[in-house]
Amino acid sequence: MSEKNMFFVGCYAEKEQISVQGLCLNKISDGKMELIPQLKGTGISNPSYVTASENGQFIYTVMEDMTYECKLGGGVAALKIEDGNIKLINTSGTKGTLPCHILLDEQRGYLYVANYLGGSIAMFRIGENGQIIEMCDFHQLTGAGPNQERQEKSHVHFLGFTADRNGIWAVDLGDDKVKYYTIDQNNSKLMPQEERDIVMPAGVGPRHFVQNGNNKYIMYIICELSSEVYVVECGEHVNKILQSVSTLPEGTKNSTCAAIHISADNKFLYASNRGDDSVAVYKIKEDYTLELLEIVKSGGRTPRDFCVVDDFLICANQDSNLITVLHRDKNTGKLTNTDCSYKCKSPVCIINKL
Repeated sequence: MSEKNMFFVGCYAEKEQISVQGLCLNKISDGKMELIPQLKGTGISNPSYVTASENGQFIYTVMEDMTYECKLGGGVAALKIEDGNIKLINTSGTKGTLPCHILLDEQRGYLYVANYLGGSIAMFRIGENGQIIEMCDFHQLTGAGPNQERQEKSHVHFLGFTADRNGIWAVDLGDDKVKYYTIDQNNSKLMPQEERDIVMPAGVGPRHFVQNGNNKYIMYIICELSSEVYVVECGEHVNKILQSVSTLPEGTKNSTCAAIHISADNKFLYASNRGDDSVAVYKIKEDYTLELLEIVKSGGRTPRDFCVVDDFLICANQDSNLITVLHRDKNTGKLTNTDCSYKCKSPVCIINKL
């Protein structure tokens, strides 16, 4: 691990408060570590998911709100790093309530935003100077699942590229599907292909996914409502569920899944539990299925997100206002709590940018 690593953190906070931060994880003597704030940004409300450009100059974030400029729907913001601060470039409305995830497509110059409560996807053009230019497409999803409290309609929770990057997957927690859209660059549109959708078991509530770097047609889908990870092989004509595994200790109740990430060497998978306040650790076997190794406490309450970097796992614990650092054995994948932490208001997203 390098001497310094930059992490961007998004928090539930009012626009007048510090809601986006840049932290550095520094190694000090005797293997000790410290998280040091380097960048701070205000003017953005509830940036619950952030992403950054390849060069680290621009940051994009959702504004997970019910209204934007007195109209129903949340927002999306473009920011830049300048003079040691995070500064706002501009914002735009998403036409859907509570946007919760954002996907940057630098190659084509687009942003894709998942509106959770609104159950929709918004697509934006972005400019060379990082600014959001305009919304160029919008899709209202429809569907429902058996859980009447959480699946009364579509709830888009996550967007990610397909294996060939010619399309995106939209994870619909409300409809128990991962929906396929082709990117039409000529017309700046998303084209649904329902025949390629991944249909999950009823009531599991898919939330996020990661792909295996050695075979991106293998997806690991974390399901919020059932506290499971599904291993899925995606095909052009058929999608096949290979395995499902629990993320919780046997008998655990009142817990829901949150984040899922894979190690850079594609040997280990990690999934967080809110309620049990833990991280499940899996070994990825040669056939891409999973073997549970251990379940370790995150060091805080409600581990909403985390990132895996070399020999560390950095965890954003929403309800204890705390970011914690766990040591990761790169050979075994297993985690050990450390005394390194950082206090900030309701951290809900953390990404790494070297």
